[in-house]
Amino acid sequence: MATKKSRAVRKSPAVKKSAARKKTAKKSVAKKSAPRKAVKKSAKTRAAKPLKRAPRKAPAGKTKVAKKAAPIPRAARRAAASAPVDMSIFPCGDEALRAATGKSWSEWLSLMDAAGAAKKAFDHQKIWETVMQGLPESAGWWGQMVAVGYERARGLREKHETCAGDFQATLSKTLPVPLFAAFAAWADKSLRNSWLDAPELDFTKLNAGKNIRARWPNGALLDIRFNATGPDKCQIVVDTMKLADAEAVQQAKAFWQAQFERLREYFRI
Repeated sequence: MATKKSRAVRKSPAVKKSAARKKTAKKSVAKKSAPRKAVKKSAKTRAAKPLKRAPRKAPAGKTKVAKKAAPIPRAARRAAASAPVDMSIFPCGDEALRAATGKSWSEWLSLMDAAGAAKKAFDHQKIWETVMQGLPESAGWWGQMVAVGYERARGLREKHETCAGDFQATLSKTLPVPLFAAFAAWADKSLRNSWLDAPELDFTKLNAGKNIRARWPNGALLDIRFNATGPDKCQIVVDTMKLADAEAVQQAKAFWQAQFERLREYFRI
């Protein structure tokens, strides 16, 4: 049985305060533990059902990037690579080019396309330098042929158009006469007047046995070159430069074709 003293102790203010503190501590512990369980539960919920992110909006002034186009089928690429090439646009034939450079026109076109010559809009000098990376230094003339042919094939210049933007007509004829006789027929004014129908043509420079320079009143220039192709055979090449357009090229070719016929009559051949 509890004594009066023990009952008095239990009813004392200090004991009551101690009991109140214990109840308050238990309640605070219960409150703290409850959110932890809720956090764990919410974490499990997020793991079980991932949140869906809202789509990002494009910044103002920017458009969406288009999807990449589907790659071209291999069969289509092969067909494009094997497409026929108009050989008439090139300054020399396919066989001659392959013999001199080891590659055909189709191969050179593919090689220069891969180097980006058309896309990057290379000028004539840059195209020639790119071609010469695959040729020896001694093949500079053939490098020019490839560069000109590539520019024509890719629409960078018209046929007969020079890199300066003007046009040039070239016509050649091989005659069964010695080089000295052919050169004299052009260089000697009295002989020239007996067959050449061009009184307005001004002859400005003569390099004996090699070439003759002349000028038309409209500013077009002439370079007449002579090459011996045998003991009694000579090739004459007439370049008419600084022409205005493709029509002037055709007119120049027609004119010199007629003059070569007159020269043949002069030599009676």
